Amino acid sequence: MKKILTATQMKECDHSTIAMGTPSSVLMQRAANAVFSAVKDKYDLGNTLVICGSGNNGGDGLLVALALHKEGHCCDVWYVGEDHAMTEETESRYNEALDACITFVDEPEMSEYTLIIDAVFGTGLCFAPEGKARAAINAMNSSECPVVSVDIPSGISADTGEAPGAYVIADTTVTMQAYKRGHTKCAGLDASGRIICADLGIDTSFATDTDGMMPVAIDDGDLSLIPRRKRDSNKGTFGRVLVIAGSMGMCGAAYLSAAAAYRTGAGIVEIFTHESNRVILQTLLPEAIVSTYESIIHDADKLRYSIEQATVIVIGPGIGKDYNARVLVRETYDLTDAPIIIDADALNVTAMEGLDFPTDVPVIVTPHPGELSRLTGKSIKALSRDTWRSAMDYAREKDIICVSKFARTVITDGENVFVNMSGGPSLSKGGSGDVLTGVIAGMLASGLSPIGAASIGAYVHGRAGDITAERSGDYSPLARDVIDALGNVLKNARGKK
Repeated sequence: MKKILTATQMKECDHSTIAMGTPSSVLMQRAANAVFSAVKDKYDLGNTLVICGSGNNGGDGLLVALALHKEGHCCDVWYVGEDHAMTEETESRYNEALDACITFVDEPEMSEYTLIIDAVFGTGLCFAPEGKARAAINAMNSSECPVVSVDIPSGISADTGEAPGAYVIADTTVTMQAYKRGHTKCAGLDASGRIICADLGIDTSFATDTDGMMPVAIDDGDLSLIPRRKRDSNKGTFGRVLVIAGSMGMCGAAYLSAAAAYRTGAGIVEIFTHESNRVILQTLLPEAIVSTYESIIHDADKLRYSIEQATVIVIGPGIGKDYNARVLVRETYDLTDAPIIIDADALNVTAMEGLDFPTDVPVIVTPHPGELSRLTGKSIKALSRDTWRSAMDYAREKDIICVSKFARTVITDGENVFVNMSGGPSLSKGGSGDVLTGVIAGMLASGLSPIGAASIGAYVHGRAGDITAERSGDYSPLARDVIDALGNVLKNARGKK
């Protein structure tokens, strides 16, 4: 897990690490090495332009230029800071670059370069860029070649993600040791592009909690928390997921949730759906048990039996909001004694009917902004002002786990806050939420705790989305492509338990 820090918290950690014996020059070199490592295999280094400011972020950039030069790559530096404001560390690196005969340019022709490194401001920005710095930012955004930002795109507040003026829109951001809050909010969310969080050996335990929360991000290392599948296991070892989904003729959501649950480790998946969906679901997913109803009032015993067999319950995808849906939700809430994941139309029915969530069982809800607005009675605009706090307050009020699907999904039990840094616009397709619900169910059935299933499930879903985007871009992937990519993510899981 990686913490998500403010600029002040990150500075505390830097200073404490330096005080413990790691020189700032060493940390700066590690930062430059991390940027060089991130770009050397992904981008064309035929002719790189490093744009540096006067702060330590500029020093990082100058060391990147030195690394490129040492490896024989063509590299120019455009210095856009003020000489009188240059930090001691940056001045030292500036002189090293001069001694190495690196070319310094002024107002370069951007079309000549294959890569731009943005090292103008970093996390210390608190003003609108002016002069050369603003001109450099505008030039980067007008250029057709990729831009890699050091720590955070120049012009973006590391704390709020807001931009007081011009700001860089990066293809990749290499941030140091911890994600910054500005990566997850406002303009910073889109401007940061793909984010790589590099380990510099800075101890983030020194960060002090200033606002009642210490958000963290799940990463690949946390896949080890998924329990190992032992050789003496069988299908019963990994739970029975009941997916209550799909109204008349609406089988797609049921299929996506059920298939995702299977792909993420569930031993048995049963779909409880309208009779009209039976044949197509049995064709699409023959591994699943398909139980059906025509009128839930007349088939209540079937629902009761299915609920009694389940170890994990999903309710909501594609059930609609008609009479059958309302009865399904009420009956399931009353009958369940298993962990339940409530999604989509079940959330809308809950809001419409003023229902209480089940008690005495773990409850995970997965609302998008509109659904959370209906549940809380607050406008989307009000919820968006502080997405972390909105989700946290609702989870605490209802004693549930809330997976709040804003642009950066927030997972919280009212005390702990996880922010999912995986995924991107390739997931902005119908059915993606149904897949996420199934992934969380599969994780829960496999033995993770409810908060573990919700947070790691969101990460795995996002990483699968990243894989589909790498294969076919942000426009083309479908929800079922994300299901197919889940195996690529989970093959790296090496649970110890």
